[in-house]
Amino acid sequence: MNKSGLAGASIAIGVIAIMLGATYVGWKIVTGLHPTSIPIAVQSTSATLANQNVDPGAPLGGRAAPDFSLINQFGKPVSLLSMRGKTVVLAFINSDGQTVSPLMAIVLKNFLYDLRSYRPDVQVIAVNANPVATGVSTVYNWSSTHKMLTDWQFLTGSSTDLKRVWQHYAVSSQIINGSLIEDTPAIYVISPSGKEQWLYLNSNSAQAPIIAAQVQELMNHVAPLLPGHVSPQQFAPARELEYLPQGIGPSSSPARSFTLPALIPTHSGATIAQSTVSVGRDTRPILLEFFATWCPDCQEEVPALRQYASYTKTHATWPALVAVDLRQSESSLRHVEHYITAQQLNFPVALDNKGTVSDLYGVTGLPTQVLVSGSGHILWYHQGLLSATSLMQHVGKII
Repeated sequence: MNKSGLAGASIAIGVIAIMLGATYVGWKIVTGLHPTSIPIAVQSTSATLANQNVDPGAPLGGRAAPDFSLINQFGKPVSLLSMRGKTVVLAFINSDGQTVSPLMAIVLKNFLYDLRSYRPDVQVIAVNANPVATGVSTVYNWSSTHKMLTDWQFLTGSSTDLKRVWQHYAVSSQIINGSLIEDTPAIYVISPSGKEQWLYLNSNSAQAPIIAAQVQELMNHVAPLLPGHVSPQQFAPARELEYLPQGIGPSSSPARSFTLPALIPTHSGATIAQSTVSVGRDTRPILLEFFATWCPDCQEEVPALRQYASYTKTHATWPALVAVDLRQSESSLRHVEHYITAQQLNFPVALDNKGTVSDLYGVTGLPTQVLVSGSGHILWYHQGLLSATSLMQHVGKII
């Protein structure tokens, strides 16, 4: 199935649905990675794919991969054509990403580790998927931070050069608000002869079994391209690397206290009071839900949030819920009040009018949930939709 054949097909990938415009493949950029359905034509080769958070990949039919030339993390020019003769794993990485992009690096590092003696036959290339943070020092620092400095070629260039590559590979990257970037977490497998073979969209789940399943799925389709057409079963997982779910989101070390104006729904829901909300200046943890009124996934999550908030009102030891609205794109305060009433919210909505708090918490996708200690330190960080059951389980483990 080639890229044009992907139009109208949905690829399951964790918690974000991605859609590109009519000129791209049939994905949909909404607010993060949200599972829809697996294309009928795609057959999984791994039993682990019973887990819906793992994308089984889409076959691309062997179309010639478009060539490009960019600058790597060491300031040297690198072209895709120069990698001919090696199997190329081509990933699109946000050079300022703190959610899905670090997970992609973990998947790729473990994949390279599992290759062992076949590692010289594979080249991992990352192309910068951030239209703003395009400097060589940026991709160098990101590679170093995520322990991939010598494991891949992280390529960047001018915004124009990058957009040209994104267009060739049906990747979208958009500035939503301020430093909030929505990008397609795509991973391509390209044969030694330069033909596109498979396309994956990376999950944003930091659970070790899901990371392991993605590594195995990638191996399943790279192994036959290696010298001697190796069986994937030859690569029993030999990884000794530590999975780092705590690496998702900003560091837990600094305190991230703040005070914002807020709208407080009354018990009846008929009226809304204006007040303030403070986080990190109490003894109790608080659960933050970063959202926007224009965000479809955020609206879909509302019933789970209402259920959680109701539970905390009768279980005083559980962290209270506070939503943080990214206000930059809201038309008016009345619009937010209408949203609170229409969605029957039963928890405070803090107004991040300038995006300073979302920046403080490194929010790069919506919705995002953050559990914050009474002193303002991050205890748990998650991006994407959660059911009420999942939310309760995650928070319950921490408290």
